Amino acid sequence: MSDADWGRLRERKSLPLGPSKWAPALKLSLLLIPGTLIYGAMVPVRRIQLTHHEAALARLAPELDGFRLVQLSDLHSSLLVGAGQVRRAVRIANGCNPDLVVITGDFVSFRSMQHLAAGAEELRGLRSRYGVFACLGNHEHWEGVEPVLEALAAANIRVLVNESTLVAGNLWLAGIDDLVAGKPDLPGTAAGIPDDAAVALMSHSPMVLPEVANRPWLVLAGHTHGGQVSLPFLGPRRTIGLPGVKAFARFYEVVGVAARRGRLEAVSTYRYPAGWYHEGQASMYVNRGVGVNPACPVRLNCPAEVALFVLRAESTGGQDRAMAGRQ
Repeated sequence: MSDADWGRLRERKSLPLGPSKWAPALKLSLLLIPGTLIYGAMVPVRRIQLTHHEAALARLAPELDGFRLVQLSDLHSSLLVGAGQVRRAVRIANGCNPDLVVITGDFVSFRSMQHLAAGAEELRGLRSRYGVFACLGNHEHWEGVEPVLEALAAANIRVLVNESTLVAGNLWLAGIDDLVAGKPDLPGTAAGIPDDAAVALMSHSPMVLPEVANRPWLVLAGHTHGGQVSLPFLGPRRTIGLPGVKAFARFYEVVGVAARRGRLEAVSTYRYPAGWYHEGQASMYVNRGVGVNPACPVRLNCPAEVALFVLRAESTGGQDRAMAGRQ
């Protein structure tokens, strides 16, 4: 190698290797990431979107056409989700002039039972023609079912655990125990429901859908929070459908469920993150919930939700013909 070649080699080795080139972008990222997380924890967490849905329900009596059902889910009363957030959800629900209000589980969060009373007191303000009903979520079983049942009873909320009740006309409401941590009993839940009844089923876990696929029911579920973070223009479902995100969502939920000895076969966020799903004769809506997971207290492009369903009397059930509205 000539002296000129050696000189060129030494010059190349002395050139900067890149940190100075990428330093501005790195510094910007270090500022944006914490800022985005702080924003997600402070602003979108408190925003609640009201979504509107028209849902055909098989066998619904004609006189019940237009029946207004409001769903809340996953309140997760805690230091992060205070009484003010529950109050906002109650105000939005009452503004829908509902015939029926249902709450699909997870009233508390991990080690947050001290916040239950304040949240339940706000729920006393719910108003609907045929009352307020609820089912249990996994956190009720992990934190203590009895105190939750007592608080909800004091708030005039009836909890259905593997049972059903006639609401009005031929419309029945059923509630199954949580599939992750409870003792779900679908035959017991359906016992006593007439063959010609129109049925709405409350289930905290969306994984009940395959089990009721042979029934023309409307299933109202929660649990997933919509993943809490979704990419712009994609939304919760397509975001979680991305290979890396899907794997992370599954791993994250599996770790949490396994740590509390729940049923791993009921892990569902990566399967049914949000919105409408149809299987067999059954249709299911997965609500994004009012609260957040305390281990990830942010919402980005995935606002909290109160859902209004206008039930329609049609021979076939479950096609959503809705435009989502914002509030």
